[in-house]
Amino acid sequence: MEIITDPFNMSVWTIILIILPILYYIYYRKFRIFIYDQPEKVTKGKTIRGKCPPSYPNGWFWLIDSCDLARGDVKFIQYCGRDVVLFRGYDGKPYVLEAYCSHMGSNLGVGGRIRDINCIECPFHGWIFDGETGTCIFSYDNRKIPRKVDTFKYIDIERCTPYISNDQQSTIYLQKIAENQETKLKKYECREMNGSIFAWYHANEELRNKPLYELFDIKDEINRNNMEVRGESINYVNCHIQEIPENGSDIRHFDFLHESILDSISFIKFKWSLLAESGSTPNLREIMTHSNPNANAYKMHLFDRFLNEDNLHYINTMSLDCSLNLFNKYEIFLFNITGFQIGPSMVYLFLWSPYFKLTFFHTLTPLEKFHQRVVHRIITSTWMPYWLSALLLMGEVKQLYSDLKIWNYKIFSEQLKYNTQNYTDKCLYSYRNWYAQFYDGCYERESKSLYW
Repeated sequence: MEIITDPFNMSVWTIILIILPILYYIYYRKFRIFIYDQPEKVTKGKTIRGKCPPSYPNGWFWLIDSCDLARGDVKFIQYCGRDVVLFRGYDGKPYVLEAYCSHMGSNLGVGGRIRDINCIECPFHGWIFDGETGTCIFSYDNRKIPRKVDTFKYIDIERCTPYISNDQQSTIYLQKIAENQETKLKKYECREMNGSIFAWYHANEELRNKPLYELFDIKDEINRNNMEVRGESINYVNCHIQEIPENGSDIRHFDFLHESILDSISFIKFKWSLLAESGSTPNLREIMTHSNPNANAYKMHLFDRFLNEDNLHYINTMSLDCSLNLFNKYEIFLFNITGFQIGPSMVYLFLWSPYFKLTFFHTLTPLEKFHQRVVHRIITSTWMPYWLSALLLMGEVKQLYSDLKIWNYKIFSEQLKYNTQNYTDKCLYSYRNWYAQFYDGCYERESKSLYW
């Protein structure tokens, strides 16, 4: 047996054996769950938007990733003109209440702490609110006893006009309007699924905790296809919320904004073909039938899995083909996307390719008027290299930046010039009619709101 006596060779192998695991660890940490967070957080600009629909449509909205809310965590969240406190009780469940204590108005999301498994304690005076009901309680011997209080209100808080008593002996500015009654905070319906926490928003108080539709739970679909979450991108856009998901029904914009792979390469381009229809279209499956048998089988499976009589009215569907065009002569089919937009702010994109499958989950959250947070999550086959899933996510981000340059500087357009003789403008017309259902009652609420 040959014995290595050269100390230099020994050290080289030692260094290699040490460096390789370190390099793989760095690679794993960087690309296993790849996060792109837009470095420049744009805020509301001075672009004149024209007349627009209300800024906050009715529906489900993303609040936070599940991994960012541990047991006992408390977060202050702003969305759709609401200030809420989001917390996870020691029972593992998330709860959403209005943010401000009914005692003196302190923010429960800043300094509040969890008490009695699923209640939150005000950091100012220790009032406790039940996460299940929003009721203010005393906690005694594992029992929740409602706290009863008197309610006072300024007679005229803006002018501070006093009230003069009948005997002319006293001047008061606060008037008792209720006595010895329970007090509670508004509780908002929330769901935890697909690695995220969502809250329901509706302008009508009677529907505040009565969702009109449910979100898709894609966990079984992920497991069925042996897939896993690989990362997400977070971007910020200045525009009306409807402008962003409307892209999914805008066929022609793909030819102008999403044609190039790299700006410096002109002989390789993407070619797109799109169909978009409401989920309630009578012959939807016939319209969406794909020429590729495998792509069509996957599409019909998704229709059967996610569409039902209860949600058809709230869903818009799309089928998007992408091919690679070489030298304007050769065309190679790359993939088909089956897309579902459910409600005003959630889009699920299921990509089928002869080479792989992946899923994108898009969410929109209005932070304030004309200021949207856009999050894209990528879910890929487990066998896919981490660097490749990161590259695919960044490809999606590149396409988003092409749109972002338009969104940030456009008006909404109250009056539109459509050529309804062609399918492309028919899709846009149909989409705007479909989306308008989510504004029911929103104008009245927004006109009373202090948020801008």
